[in-house]
Amino acid sequence: MYKAVVCTLCCIFAGTMALVGKSCTSNSQCDPSECCQILNAFMVVSKRLVGASSWSPRKQPTKGTCQKYQLEGETCGTFDKMNGYCSCEPGTTCHTYEVPLDSKIQARRIAAPRPGYQWISKCEKPAT
Repeated sequence: MYKAVVCTLCCIFAGTMALVGKSCTSNSQCDPSECCQILNAFMVVSKRLVGASSWSPRKQPTKGTCQKYQLEGETCGTFDKMNGYCSCEPGTTCHTYEVPLDSKIQARRIAAPRPGYQWISKCEKPAT
């Protein structure tokens, strides 16, 4: 009995995760909640480099893997989409803003925000 339950649960889990990690060349080959994540050969790490990625002498990769979109409210990276990652789900964008720090917690970051604040990036629906 125990083996049958475990086997059934494994089959259900495998069925729900069937396409994540599948090789792809376009979003149409993935589930609607996934995108074809094709990582760039050279990662964009600052706004200064946004236009510079097109000069690359290396051929950009054309194959990727199906990965889940980040859902509304989840954390995201400002440069994820430009680097080929599956960023926020369709209908949402990665929004970055400052929030006040808890006075007990003082985190150190490379790019320091105003004293007493930290940067937060989350997937949100655009304001209309």
